[in-house]
Amino acid sequence: MNTTSQFTSNFWNIYIAVIVLLSFIGLIWLLLSQNKVKSPPKGEDVKTMGHSWDGIEEYNNPLPRWWFWLYIATWIFGAAYLFLYPGLGDYKGYLNWSSANQYEKEVQKADEQYGKLYAKFADMPIEQVAKDPQAQRIGKNLFDTYCIQCHGSDAKGSKGFPNLTDHDWLWGGEPEKIQETIQKGRIGIMAAWGPALGEERVKDVANYVMSLSKGKDQYDEARAERGKLLFNGPPANCFTCHGDKGQGIQGLGPNLTDDVWLWGGTQKAIIETITNGRHNQMPAWDNFLDKDKLHIMTAYVWGLSNKDGKSPTKPTEAVSASMPAGTTPASESAVSAPQAASDSAELVVDNADVTYDTQAGTPIGTFYFATGKSEVANNAAIILTDLIRAGKDGKKLVVSGYTDSTGNAAANEKLSKARAQAVEDFLKAQGIDAKNIELRKPENTTAAQGNNASGRRVEVKVEG
Repeated sequence: MNTTSQFTSNFWNIYIAVIVLLSFIGLIWLLLSQNKVKSPPKGEDVKTMGHSWDGIEEYNNPLPRWWFWLYIATWIFGAAYLFLYPGLGDYKGYLNWSSANQYEKEVQKADEQYGKLYAKFADMPIEQVAKDPQAQRIGKNLFDTYCIQCHGSDAKGSKGFPNLTDHDWLWGGEPEKIQETIQKGRIGIMAAWGPALGEERVKDVANYVMSLSKGKDQYDEARAERGKLLFNGPPANCFTCHGDKGQGIQGLGPNLTDDVWLWGGTQKAIIETITNGRHNQMPAWDNFLDKDKLHIMTAYVWGLSNKDGKSPTKPTEAVSASMPAGTTPASESAVSAPQAASDSAELVVDNADVTYDTQAGTPIGTFYFATGKSEVANNAAIILTDLIRAGKDGKKLVVSGYTDSTGNAAANEKLSKARAQAVEDFLKAQGIDAKNIELRKPENTTAAQGNNASGRRVEVKVEG
């Protein structure tokens, strides 16, 4: 019994131990109480119990000796087992056995037996490991152990579980990205837009999404035109995750212009996705796979979509932005590849943009900034019409600035204030009275660790 269940009382430990011991006493009493009948003297008939069914009578025979001693042996075995192993409440047994200890010993034994085999491939490039027949057999065994439950024995996945044999990778199909996915896991979230859009506007957006990859006979053109406006503007702003042409943004939103659909590409399935949102999670396997096994597993998965052993041409990022040559950011370190999306599906590319979220109860306008910059996005006035209207109607707009954790901490704090002031100036320029705008310094101006674009932001909350 797990001791964590006994925070306040040892009752259940004693309860289980007493029940088990009484059961053993009861079993031996039952045996002995039924063993009183002896065989009749030679020549005498066995008496009956007085029961008869269709001429068949029940005789009062003694217990068979073989059955009696088998019962005794079973009882003794049970008692010995409870002495040696856990079973009486919190008693750990004479051998102090546990499933965790046994597992660790088996893993240690397997590592000693196969560790050298795995290490053989540790220093080989992924592309070379992917071609090695022995490594592929090992990788297939690992895949069958940990992965087929979701991705299938053929690795082609199913509804809600991605196909690993094509080149459609939301988080990146390069070896290092695949290894990161296996090791750390992934969480993919699409917000539910049904409450914000309503049934008819959801259908409009769905028809526009279908127009990106399907023939004209499969969608309504009028709805698609209306859906395009919603896709590229408030309140949906789908382009922030899927790109301005629906081409997708790595680590944030899938490509909508091809015919690869994780949750189904029919109009019904797309409407369901937009209405209810989606939440998918790939578990992290770093606690199960050591670095050598992870290397082989990565090579196997990479090889599923690169049968010729060559990587496809790396596509251009769907949305990208870089700083002008020779420009040094005020702080925050230089930007590298786009970061993984946060749970709230915020924009993660390194450029200025804005979003407006009304689903959390308190409407929030979020201004994203390029690394080291405080320039407001050019499309802010178009996207944030509802926020601007709220400010003009007398609602208080609370402005708070943030940075990521890279660069100089003191300079970052000044940068977070500069960003908040830039947003304040923007709001004033839209005709909002200064008395309706409040700059409020957050308790911690570092909103994200590392080079993470979700931290380079200013939040504007509508209050009152």
